[in-house]
Amino acid sequence: MLQDYFSLQLKFAAHYALKAAVPHVVAIERCTNLRRRLNLWGDAGEIQWNRLLAGIQNTGSDPAEQAAWCADFQRPQLEVGLERSFGCFSYDPPDATGTLRIHFLPPNGINSSPLASENIGARMTELRDLFAHVLHHESKVKTVRGVSWLYNLHAYRRLFPRPYSASVQSAWFPLHLNGSSTWGQVLNWRQEVKTKVQDQLLTRLDDMQVEMPWRVFPLQAMVATGQIELFYEQFT
Repeated sequence: MLQDYFSLQLKFAAHYALKAAVPHVVAIERCTNLRRRLNLWGDAGEIQWNRLLAGIQNTGSDPAEQAAWCADFQRPQLEVGLERSFGCFSYDPPDATGTLRIHFLPPNGINSSPLASENIGARMTELRDLFAHVLHHESKVKTVRGVSWLYNLHAYRRLFPRPYSASVQSAWFPLHLNGSSTWGQVLNWRQEVKTKVQDQLLTRLDDMQVEMPWRVFPLQAMVATGQIELFYEQFT
């Protein structure tokens, strides 16, 4: 249940708020992916996001009750970036340096692990569709970058061009916890919280460093980078 996922994130945020001496809503902004997960990202979701935060504050200090409010929150169906989504994959438009970020988030309702061997063909089709779209609509792309805990897994790295997979390394910059690049490891493909990962995370909360709260997660987000030509060669 996503309610369990939200509850875990809100516990994490409450711990961070105490450690960092910041308001709880600030900790929620910094340390959870609730805004992105509930599709309240960007200017279009600002009003609803503030309503969500106000509701969390009004429910009291119990993360379970806060999570129930989040799970039941009535939000508009904002179509933000749907044209850049291709099954499990999506991308952000290239930044000023020409770097395009790719993301991976399995949709609801799938029947098996999206990274299982029998599903490689479907993932490859999604990547072909994504990069065909990029080729025709994103002329300023020079490089592709991914930042995710998934790069710890061979089952994920095998989907990409070999030079890109070989580039995987630890992040040399501060990581953000408002997406799924770190939080995604807590869920299985059924969108259920992994008990083992949850237990490991909770036992490490006392070791949290305010400057690097992501370090208490069992797996760290890794970084992969490659020239766009690698992807055009393999997928278009």
